[in-house]
Amino acid sequence: MRNTIYALPAVASSCYYHPRSPTDIQRGQVVGALSSLKRFGQGPSWSPVFTVSQSASIKDALVQDCLNLRQHVREEVAKTRHINDRLLNLSDSMACRLLNSKSDSTSQNYLYSYKKYEAFLRCNDIPLDSASPIHVALYITDLLDKGASYSVVCSVAYAIKWVCELKNLSNPCDNAFVKNLIESAKRSVHKPVNKKDPVSVDMLIQLCKIHQNSTDLLTIRRLYMILLGFSGFLRFNEIANLKCNDVNLYDSYFSLKIRKSKTDQYRQGDEVVISRGQSVACPYDMLVRYISLGSIDVKSEHFLFKPIFRTKTLCKLIYKDKPLSYTSTRENILKALAPVADDLKLGLHSLRSGGATAVANTGVSDRNWKRHGRWKSDSSKDGYVVDSLGSRLEVSQKLGL
Repeated sequence: MRNTIYALPAVASSCYYHPRSPTDIQRGQVVGALSSLKRFGQGPSWSPVFTVSQSASIKDALVQDCLNLRQHVREEVAKTRHINDRLLNLSDSMACRLLNSKSDSTSQNYLYSYKKYEAFLRCNDIPLDSASPIHVALYITDLLDKGASYSVVCSVAYAIKWVCELKNLSNPCDNAFVKNLIESAKRSVHKPVNKKDPVSVDMLIQLCKIHQNSTDLLTIRRLYMILLGFSGFLRFNEIANLKCNDVNLYDSYFSLKIRKSKTDQYRQGDEVVISRGQSVACPYDMLVRYISLGSIDVKSEHFLFKPIFRTKTLCKLIYKDKPLSYTSTRENILKALAPVADDLKLGLHSLRSGGATAVANTGVSDRNWKRHGRWKSDSSKDGYVVDSLGSRLEVSQKLGL
């Protein structure tokens, strides 16, 4: 079966390249084989460029079309002295392997930002190969004038640097104008950070008491995901990507194999161990209930959390190996937490920050706490914690006044 790769036209009506998100790039298949035309649609702004097989990866498409990297690497190799045909043919493999320096998701995000920069140049009749650091500075100025945040500006700078490094070109973002504009973006006043409130232990115990005798698979799945995210300090992707055989049950605890994590850049994998508790909100006991109600084979390679189908007499996990979506998971978990959340502002990250906050205020060693949450730095882990009033007052109490 063959799929068509779609690319945006050179200049949109607004003179800017504006796909809705990096996810839409993947759906529109600027960077990979088209998986579902029905979901994205074949709008007039998309034109077919070339075709690839189902097995083509995102990086193959990047090399072949979006960055024209294969041709550029081949030309660079051909310029070098003492190059024979065999060495020249290695340039194709070299181009693909250069992209392995970043993950697929990072490559998608960088491509998304870089294509918008390209569109800015086209809109102003500037050839890409003639662009200078001043043009990058002008583009960043244009973004700031339109209210772009610091993260958007940084994304542009990283994307341009990424492409230049792939093509062995000098980085225009080393220019003093560009560096100072990035600093200017950092100091600009934008909307304040609006972090979600953490979930507390009391909330979870109260929630589990409400459903203590429930035998509904959907309810138990929600409760287990909540307890797992809280006790394991797990992100949504880490929960959604869990496979049945990633869970190992022991007498007093269970372990989770985290195959892919945001902080595990080299995919070495990690393991999270969670102790058996004594309250009604014990994650171990909830796991056993979920496995039993869902008839889950713990040796299976299927996703641990899958969508559920209902009939008048039946409630089961679907047979197809399909993970839960972020949107439906968020809706389900927030709906489950609503009876005990009062007026708190909650999100999926409230589980991770809630677990981290609960442990931080109990005096657990920093080393174990940091390892359990898989944080790479102290600054990142500290951002998840809401200090208790007692721990904050302790500083001034030590003054002895």
